[in-house]
Amino acid sequence: MVRLTTFSNILAGAGLVVLGVAAVFKYVLEGVGVTGTSIPLYAWLLSVGLLAVVVVMSVLNTFTEVAGYVHPEDKLVGNMFVFLMAIGSVLMFGILDEGQAYQDQLFDMASMIVIAYVFLFIFVFFMRTITEGGEVGQVKEMTARFMLVALLLGAVMAGLLFVLDAIQSTFASYEIAAATLGIFAFALVLVVVFALGRRYEPVGE
Repeated sequence: MVRLTTFSNILAGAGLVVLGVAAVFKYVLEGVGVTGTSIPLYAWLLSVGLLAVVVVMSVLNTFTEVAGYVHPEDKLVGNMFVFLMAIGSVLMFGILDEGQAYQDQLFDMASMIVIAYVFLFIFVFFMRTITEGGEVGQVKEMTARFMLVALLLGAVMAGLLFVLDAIQSTFASYEIAAATLGIFAFALVLVVVFALGRRYEPVGE
């Protein structure tokens, strides 16, 4: 299974490279006056195919142990690549000629993925505090704590949505807005992975 994790990371890295190649093809071909070509779209489709394979591998790595034990940090890093690849695939399609009509929807989709990521991180961070006492039936205590955490989650997600909407409306170019969102998502996932990577967690055998 560790080998599967490594192979998954390699494919995810290859998918990110292919996305970059698709962007390069588009702008280089436009620069030399070639329009209407489907080469960037084919490169994007290849990256989406790789993403589908990587998602299946990541599901096996994360939720099963069909071929052995996988260290939590390996799962964390592997799924980081999946997250970045998914964000990149969504945003990249809006840059292509075939996806320009859907740029607003694609940007919103990528924004929702980022917001869901933040939601999950905050929830996991407070999960132990929320569920404390649940095993002895302290449902009212749990609900009271969850109300405050839900308030925090709502405030954070509303603020994040405001920031992402501001990014979309500030830049007249979809390419600049998408690149900004991509950089933000990359920085966010690095911060989360780094923060969790330093956190001690008992592991199985």
